[in-house]
Amino acid sequence: MSDTNSRHKTVELLWQLKQQAERNQVNGVSFIHFNLMLRDADYRNGIIEKACSCGDEALRALGKQLSELNIDEALLLPGGNQESAAMSGKTRGRNASDAEKGISQAASPGQSAKSFRLVAMLCLVLVIAAAGYGVVSLPSLQGSRHISESITEDTVWPAGSSYLLEGLVYVENGASLTIEEGVTVRGQKGSALIVTRDSQLYAKGTAQAPIVFTSGQKPGTRRSGDWGGLVLLGNARVNKSNAFIEGVPVNDTRGYFGGDDDADSCGVLTYVRIEFAGHEVYANNELNGLTLAGCGSNTIVRNLQVHRALDDGIEVFGGAVDLKYAVVSGAGDDGFDWDMGWRGRVQYLLVQQHENVGDNGFEGDNSKSNPDAQPRSAPQFYNVTLISPHSGGKAQRAMTLRAGTGGSFHNMIIEGFSAEAIDLRDAVAPLLAEGSLELSHMYLAGIGPGGNLFYADESANKDDDNGFDEQAFFMADQQHMHHQQQAALPKIATDPLQPNFTPPRHRLLEDTYAAIPQGEFWNESAQYLGAIRPGSKQSWLDHWTDFPAN
Repeated sequence: MSDTNSRHKTVELLWQLKQQAERNQVNGVSFIHFNLMLRDADYRNGIIEKACSCGDEALRALGKQLSELNIDEALLLPGGNQESAAMSGKTRGRNASDAEKGISQAASPGQSAKSFRLVAMLCLVLVIAAAGYGVVSLPSLQGSRHISESITEDTVWPAGSSYLLEGLVYVENGASLTIEEGVTVRGQKGSALIVTRDSQLYAKGTAQAPIVFTSGQKPGTRRSGDWGGLVLLGNARVNKSNAFIEGVPVNDTRGYFGGDDDADSCGVLTYVRIEFAGHEVYANNELNGLTLAGCGSNTIVRNLQVHRALDDGIEVFGGAVDLKYAVVSGAGDDGFDWDMGWRGRVQYLLVQQHENVGDNGFEGDNSKSNPDAQPRSAPQFYNVTLISPHSGGKAQRAMTLRAGTGGSFHNMIIEGFSAEAIDLRDAVAPLLAEGSLELSHMYLAGIGPGGNLFYADESANKDDDNGFDEQAFFMADQQHMHHQQQAALPKIATDPLQPNFTPPRHRLLEDTYAAIPQGEFWNESAQYLGAIRPGSKQSWLDHWTDFPAN
């Protein structure tokens, strides 16, 4: 389908299909992701098949017309304007979804409200759903611009350039830092990029040209903790007064975060890799690969990889920030950690532990000092894969939930952890009873010391949850919690250098899943367990991720 006019016509027909199918509730379809139809052939063909078999004559004809076109490619062109032109007359004037509003508010300052709406639609179709065309080579350290001073006015780091951080570099004073596609940011020992409250970072890479934050050491000599990482501080609610981020000197007011604006924006991260971060500031005080503290729902985090962080891969302190298409590989402590009342949404998350490295895939808290502090941590997770190589020398858990955290955890694959699958601590029974904490639709395999012991013995002095019995509770739900001997993932999924996380086609992975909430953020077509569609030849990890050893 190389002809531009044909492509325009196809996009217009798909838009008509979306409108008619939603209006008529065809075969139970109440919502169709238009950007996903353009990008994902499997999703698109599934919708077309439903149209072809429906009882509406006009819609059947439209489905047949699209079916005869035999579309087997992505309809998003590198330039993107062709599709938006075909859609323009039909998209203007529609109310922006939550995702569109988030992107528009995160756009560079000075644009008009009308431009925001148009850019939002383009971003929704092109930025979030961009598919890869090969990672560009990174610029060499030679010629990098050294950055050691605070950024106090709106600044752009242009495409293809390279920067070297020296010390703690703050974006402050309400300024924005825009980093364009393909930029490489390296950090020297003791450095970090910290975006303070009321300031924003707009790091908008693409699959073909991701933005890379990495070590200032030469490839081959890089190690976890070579530099500090990326810290975003916002004004959304947290459940601790005068919250202050680790890694910033205690007498520096730029380290405070939190407020009363749950819709606050810390900026945009799309197609971003963060590597070899997380240096120890002082004893038991380490920065993470990515820290999101008090960031609100208009913060956009999509297509993010955190690789070989010394401490946690991603840590979220309060706020309502959402994440989508995220991978954490080889974190030194926890893959994904949260605390202080975080209430965001996550879909498509993959955490890979390395052998004898790291602690928990998930470590979730509400408040260690006051487990019932409000707002309570209540994240929503769908389509998650947690994978460990079943290390013999280190006890690794897939999920440790404690200190009053709530949350919803559904459509997950958990595999290979040497200690246990799920450890619920403290007073969890009331949270489960009232529905503040929900776990269902999971495939668990190869867990425990012998690969078939999914939950640890917590009798007598080992009790850490007031007598709650994880094994009895989860084993009783055989319909939704599948404890298996057969691995769901290929053996190469634990490879630290060239992993493949795509599970083969498997009945349990595809026939048992929790319904995904509706809304533009969620991909309702992900009707399977795990972060990647079973049997898929392509995945959202293609082209922009990387797994270097050093």
